[in-house]
Amino acid sequence: MTTETQHAKRPTSFDVARKAGVSRATVSHVMNGRGRIPEETRQRVLDAASELQYRPSPAGRALVRGRSDVLVIVIPHTTFGRNLQDLVDDITAQADMHGLSVVVRFAGPNREETLAAVQHFRPVAVVDFGILDAAHRDSLEASGAVVIPKLRPDDTLENNANFIIGELMGQELLRNGPRRLVFGALLDERSDPFGPARYEGIKHWARAHGLPAPGRVEIPLHRADATAALEAEYAGEPIGVACYNDAVALAVLAAGRDLGLSVPDQLSVMGVDATAEGQLSSPRLTTLKPDNGPVMARIAADLTSLDGRTVPPVEAAEHVRAFTVIPGETT
Repeated sequence: MTTETQHAKRPTSFDVARKAGVSRATVSHVMNGRGRIPEETRQRVLDAASELQYRPSPAGRALVRGRSDVLVIVIPHTTFGRNLQDLVDDITAQADMHGLSVVVRFAGPNREETLAAVQHFRPVAVVDFGILDAAHRDSLEASGAVVIPKLRPDDTLENNANFIIGELMGQELLRNGPRRLVFGALLDERSDPFGPARYEGIKHWARAHGLPAPGRVEIPLHRADATAALEAEYAGEPIGVACYNDAVALAVLAAGRDLGLSVPDQLSVMGVDATAEGQLSSPRLTTLKPDNGPVMARIAADLTSLDGRTVPPVEAAEHVRAFTVIPGETT
């Protein structure tokens, strides 16, 4: 076998120790963020590891930590769009930088079963997308897992990101004139952990501005059924539909065309997620674009702290995502 076809030998902690001029124990301490190592020595080990392209063995790290190198992301079993997928991708990229393997777990209707399934992996950390209550977070932390974000969410409805979405939608739908507000919920077989808070948000906004309480209509992602649902809701006056996401908004727009409603005069529509499909539609969809930056900054900092490094404190407000209205032709 020629040299060109041979696989390069995977570097070991012994190779790093020899190159850095330290013991293998020192390499282990540095790579696992343990012990008090002089900064000059720590940097020398990290430089040697980088030059050799050394990464600690997952099995070895698990023996040192007493935990697996698995990061579990717990997300609701709901219909979601590109935004949540992008967030999972970003977390996976961050986890890879820390040598962690990612498991995505959809939460079931029984929280105890979900908790047991997560604990089965003996994870080093769990990213919670709002599924776990305080007792379940405490249970995971007692077992040795770090629940991320470490900052406990503010349980007040006014600080709920989905509540804020509802308020913003109400404001945008009435920007160009009065109309009756309706919340367009997604109708499918999966759970809906986000819609209720969004509905409460738009009801709160309407109440604060002396407007009638918005109704709620379930919109199937099927043209004929969506048309029937909108027809039953439309009473001949201008209507503004705050939709669960862009997919629901596009279904409402299709239903409006079937009913001969002009957009946005008789029917104004707003989505959430700022998907490419919504921006390619005609009329172009008005939507809300989430900013995952603050959440990812918090998660990145919490993952860094797993290695024993200090991270700056984070204010509670940074845990709530920001949203930008993407103006379209439907409001």
